[in-house]
Amino acid sequence: MSQVKISIPGFGEYGAETNIVVLGPNGSGKTQLAQQIARNNQVSAISAQRRTWVDENLPVQEEHQLLSHVRNSQNNWQQNSWQPTEEINYVLSTMIQDHTNLLTKNNEDAISLGKPIEPLTNTKLMKLQGVWNRLFPTRKLEIGGFFPKVKRLDGSTDEAPYSLRYMSDGERTVLYMSARVMTAEHPIILVDEPELHMHSRLAVEFWDEAEKLRPDCAFIYVTHDLNFTLSRRGATVLVARPNAATEAVSVDDLPATVAAEVLGAATLPFYAKRIFFFEGEQGKGLASQFFEIWFNDNQTFTMPCGDRDSVCAAVSGLKRVGVAAAEIIGLIDRDFYSDAVNQSVTNGVTVLPLHEIESLFCDQHVVHAVAEHLGKKPHDVWTEFLSRVRKEFRGKTFSHLVARRVRSRIGDLLDGAYNNADVVDDLELTAKNHSTNLNKVDLPGKTLSMFDEEARRVIKALSEGASDMLAILPGKHLLSILANVFGFKTSDFTDLVLRSLEEQADKENQALLTLGTKVEAALNTYLPPRRS
Repeated sequence: MSQVKISIPGFGEYGAETNIVVLGPNGSGKTQLAQQIARNNQVSAISAQRRTWVDENLPVQEEHQLLSHVRNSQNNWQQNSWQPTEEINYVLSTMIQDHTNLLTKNNEDAISLGKPIEPLTNTKLMKLQGVWNRLFPTRKLEIGGFFPKVKRLDGSTDEAPYSLRYMSDGERTVLYMSARVMTAEHPIILVDEPELHMHSRLAVEFWDEAEKLRPDCAFIYVTHDLNFTLSRRGATVLVARPNAATEAVSVDDLPATVAAEVLGAATLPFYAKRIFFFEGEQGKGLASQFFEIWFNDNQTFTMPCGDRDSVCAAVSGLKRVGVAAAEIIGLIDRDFYSDAVNQSVTNGVTVLPLHEIESLFCDQHVVHAVAEHLGKKPHDVWTEFLSRVRKEFRGKTFSHLVARRVRSRIGDLLDGAYNNADVVDDLELTAKNHSTNLNKVDLPGKTLSMFDEEARRVIKALSEGASDMLAILPGKHLLSILANVFGFKTSDFTDLVLRSLEEQADKENQALLTLGTKVEAALNTYLPPRRS
């Protein structure tokens, strides 16, 4: 990377040891900041307002004339960023002329020396085609002359090549960006909205390639896309503020696993007022279905984040990094964790008062609402549900549940018994320290008392049969029993409840709309409001 000093308004002078990402929401003044950076430094700027259409025939002019067009377009951007740049044809023509001149000279040298010379393999045009081949292996780029074409390699061999004007937006953008990067004349390449007209994966792959093409240059990316920002691992991230200040933040504070989750999701929008993380996987499981429907406004961005630790890391990481103006919140299941563990979660993360997401569908008010919708007596359905649950959680099933709850508490005790301060250079002393700590815990005695406590707790929950039961007993098991009471498969029962919550539910189906209203009122007790 080029070792240059970059003057950045509102921030100061920066030694370009890493690439830079200027991140900020729309209206934060990013483009104005980019223009100021371009005026204050030796920069080859690529505008967000870029024309990527290539004419059927490229202009044939002397090199200085072609370069003059390109430079004039860049200079105009510094004053009028809203005007589309028009340099694509001249950039490609410059590269073709350079390619042709180098091949001609190489041939002349071979003739002059009277012996074969190694063929050229690294002209700018060849490097551009190399990038193209790696990103679009089924499309051959034919731009060795002034009538550029693209040939499909995955179709009939008789299929005629097509002109560049018929390329997709992504293909044209890659061609344009590659040409601009290869012909950049300055040690700094500044790109406004680098992800524009490319889907997220292509944008990441292309700019990885572009940085390898020009290791002699520092790259400055100006974007509102947090996903793209996170893909530039190791880059210096500057957040553009509306007050003209520019603040550096450490995106690497985000755990790599969390960054990967964010990167794999749809664009994290800055217009969102809330960013909500929950346990689960994208497009898999009930939680993903449920929260996609529950948050039915366009100002809440939801993202599954794996397990509870990842949810906590995502919330604390984004809060610490401070790149999003939205409220950052998370929700994790109560599960089998002890009260002490659930009360000590990350700030901004809420523990669901019930055992897990499936437990929501077993709420008494939800059950009553579904029963009424199906023409059944709510009291009878609920009574039958409780009766079956109490019959189910006896004997070995009861013992297993109590043991699972005790096991969680034992894990907490063991975690507390191990202290980093007890780890010393001497291994024997380290072992003795840990043994002493375990003796203090009195695990056998505590285990017996915990079994007694948890057994009484489960018995009480089964007896009362209200929200305590939904907090203590596993929700998946309860949901299976409840669906059976209604005569449904579990998926059919949850589908009915989810359909009632959908905003686009059939407006003519008044019964379904009524069910949705009642279900929403019941679930508001446990969840963040549907609309920010």
